[in-house]
Amino acid sequence: MKDCSGLELETYCIVDLDAFRRNLIAIRRWVDNREVILAVKANAYGHGVVPICREASKVGIKHFGVATVAEGVAIRRAGINGEIIVLTPATLGQVEAIVEYYLHPNIVSEIFAHALSAEGECQGKPVACHIEIDTGMGRTGFWFSDAVGDILQISRLPGLSIAGIFSHFPVADSQRKSDIDFTQKQLNRFSNIVAQIEQLGIKPALIHFSNSAGILSHPVFGNGVRPGLLAYGLYPSAEAKNSIEVTPVMSMISRVVQLNEYSPGTSISYGRTYTTRSREKIAVIRAGYGDGLRRALSNRGFVLIRGKRYPVVGRVCMDMTMADVTGSHVELDDAVYLLGSDDGGSITAEDHAIWAGTLNYEILTGISERVKRLYKVGDGFYEASELSQVSQSDSE
Repeated sequence: MKDCSGLELETYCIVDLDAFRRNLIAIRRWVDNREVILAVKANAYGHGVVPICREASKVGIKHFGVATVAEGVAIRRAGINGEIIVLTPATLGQVEAIVEYYLHPNIVSEIFAHALSAEGECQGKPVACHIEIDTGMGRTGFWFSDAVGDILQISRLPGLSIAGIFSHFPVADSQRKSDIDFTQKQLNRFSNIVAQIEQLGIKPALIHFSNSAGILSHPVFGNGVRPGLLAYGLYPSAEAKNSIEVTPVMSMISRVVQLNEYSPGTSISYGRTYTTRSREKIAVIRAGYGDGLRRALSNRGFVLIRGKRYPVVGRVCMDMTMADVTGSHVELDDAVYLLGSDDGGSITAEDHAIWAGTLNYEILTGISERVKRLYKVGDGFYEASELSQVSQSDSE
């Protein structure tokens, strides 16, 4: 267990597993205990995929959605025994690994389905899959008007079973009438396909459509949901903040490594994009775009020190960022909250997204692997390797 007040780390993240667990419980209650397919792609949205999967398993989550075969193999090797669904289409060259590690791939072509069936027979292993229907996303999947025939052909392949059928929303977070109408059109297309394949005797165990935005803003169709961002305590858009109360799971903290007093007219950082207007106290923070801060925060973003926001000045560097702390009592080695709450103040991933002109998804997934993750359980802080030693009572 680590004492965060005395960490030797310069920049690190704290992942609050208690908050994560509460978020999952809130989501399950909202969806009437439908099966939750937890999206853990991109290292569980930057939170650390193995600790997140293990914690989710403790509250009964049995299905995990990844983007790549490599992600699926990694968490299978880590001992995750639930269903691992590869939501993004895999390549033909990955079929062997899919079968070997009992992954459930997304099938979007008959060519891939035949290859999967043949590999399953070769290895002597049953193969389960999910089939994606493109109901209007315009990305991957069988186009809805032709999907029933494709599904029927796949269902007849030896050694291959259809474990799930799903689709994806492009605008479920929007409250514009045209987008609401489009989402409803998608739901109608999908429900018609499900009804048709069931009449043909094809009854997948999982029928899932709702991502975080769909869960928040529309009626849930099917017996499964796919929360991602929502499970980590964030909302897909301001328009979707209308249903479930969740808490951000991750904080990102750095340190003040130098304090300088500069005279008026002194330029700060690369490009000389900021010049002091008076005598200013500048804090140098040991974090930059190499750690996941967006360079777009230059002269726009803020950091949180002792509960107060201070503006970023000059360009964000690869390893350092400067902030104007003039008139403050900021001292060397003070904790700097880049994300999170401290002493009544807060900075969120949504704030970063606004300053950088991007999405909160990108803020979380962009935090570098060199930034160590520590996991908060109760009053303790643990490295990922130490979590197996934490008893259930410690986390309650």
